[in-house]
Amino acid sequence: MNQSISQIMNSLKNGAVEPIYILQGTDKYLQQFLSDKIADRFFQNSKSDKSLLIPDDMKGPEIIEQITATDLFSSKKMFILLEPQKISGQSRKELLSYCDKPIQSNCLIIILEEFGKNIAMVRELTKRFTPTNVSSPFENDMKKWAQYFFREKNIKINTKVLNTIVEMAGDSVGHISNEIDKISILLDDDQELTDDLVRQFSGWKREHQRWEFFKYLGNKDLEKSLKIGLSLITQNETMLTLIYPLTSFFQELLFAKLPNSGVLGRSGYVPLSNSIVKSLPQFAKKYSRNEIELALKLLGEIDIRSKTTTVSNESEMTKFLFNLLESNDR
Repeated sequence: MNQSISQIMNSLKNGAVEPIYILQGTDKYLQQFLSDKIADRFFQNSKSDKSLLIPDDMKGPEIIEQITATDLFSSKKMFILLEPQKISGQSRKELLSYCDKPIQSNCLIIILEEFGKNIAMVRELTKRFTPTNVSSPFENDMKKWAQYFFREKNIKINTKVLNTIVEMAGDSVGHISNEIDKISILLDDDQELTDDLVRQFSGWKREHQRWEFFKYLGNKDLEKSLKIGLSLITQNETMLTLIYPLTSFFQELLFAKLPNSGVLGRSGYVPLSNSIVKSLPQFAKKYSRNEIELALKLLGEIDIRSKTTTVSNESEMTKFLFNLLESNDR
């Protein structure tokens, strides 16, 4: 079970800085944001001494030497370690030993972008510490972040403005932060921030995330599944990158159709967001077994075509969704 950023922030406000933090998730902005907040509290009025440790650039023994070095002057040091799963052999054992008995005057922030328990380092670290979730938030939490940034800028907003910001820049916390930074610069003193001004100031085109696509697919909403599916294709996805999570999605729905399946109690990694995994039982009720088997058959055919011929990702996405959902949409 992960803890939230707000829990860490509240702990930092009370003056508590732990010798080790595990940040788990791929949102670069949140990784940087929380690391900076921890550093601000850790160093306070003292000189900042931070080191970024990257296994691709440094050998394991060098990383361990930096982390475990003692300072005659007892000055505070902070280390930010990326991709710890790339540390192997004796160095891995020494890192885990350090985690068991860290130097209390220092602070080590370990950033995990992996979630699978089948990865030894992820398993060992999450067994020792409760990770803080730095994955991109869902819509409701995006609204909370927008409110937080507006408060930081002392800008008063109404619900319509809040909804517009999330609609236009809610694909990541970083985009929302940048938008509100820009608004704070362009907004005149004592000028009321309106919905029209937000749209006038905004330059972001909203991107979508996989969980949104799977939510509408799970609810058999053809129009929105198609809109977001094609949006994903124009961003950085292809049908080939989506086949694995799509196949897993429908395999999980098929499993849910079996008597006493207990989907949520299954072990092993499922390449779907937590919110989608939790909704699988509800989604399974909307699909017949024949429809699920049809989806898996169509995905198998797309997989073969994608690996053997030149295909149009937009065409494959459109045909897949129409073949599966069109009768439901009539």
